[in-house]
Amino acid sequence: MKKILLPALGLAFLLGTTTEACAQANLVHGIVAGINLARMAANKKNAPTAASTTAMATYRGQAFPMQRTPADQLPKKGAEQVTEVETQLDRFHTALLADSTSALCTPEQRTAIQTALVGLARAQSRWDLQPYQQEATFYLAEDARRQKAAPTK
Repeated sequence: MKKILLPALGLAFLLGTTTEACAQANLVHGIVAGINLARMAANKKNAPTAASTTAMATYRGQAFPMQRTPADQLPKKGAEQVTEVETQLDRFHTALLADSTSALCTPEQRTAIQTALVGLARAQSRWDLQPYQQEATFYLAEDARRQKAAPTK
């Protein structure tokens, strides 16, 4: 980050001697855009490649992502948390396919998936959690729909 900021600040300082405000503003915007592009490239370069294991699944016409990471591609840091999240999601998926009317999860399982996602976010801050979150959200929404549709006793 320092490597990017120092040249940018130097250029901004030099721009202070320019008399044309419009040209100066355009140059500053160009520098800021360049810094943002450099940041995005650095983040992309350092991001895990687990997204390549994401597949789209469908249920009742609704599509949702299912990200699973092969054991040989698990990150060294956070492997246990990734496995825990994926195990929880597999339980939901199995319940989803087993019966189209009964509940997918218990309150304890809801808590367990939320805890697992938080644990993964803490262990792997650069890991793309969006597919996991979308899949969990799909299952929890389907569970809520089923519970609402279930006859009251």
